[in-house]
Amino acid sequence: GQRRLLLELDESTRQLATENPDHPVAVKLTGIYHNLLRRWAEP
Repeated sequence: GQRRLLLELDESTRQLATENPDHPVAVKLTGIYHNLLRRWAEP
């Protein structure tokens, strides 16, 4: 479900950001993760 997708996205984004912290894709994926988290947390 949604929680599993968020977990997989978070883990992948963290791995990418660890290897390439300033890579534009890592920054973009972090933003997407936070936007999805906010959207799915709304009642």
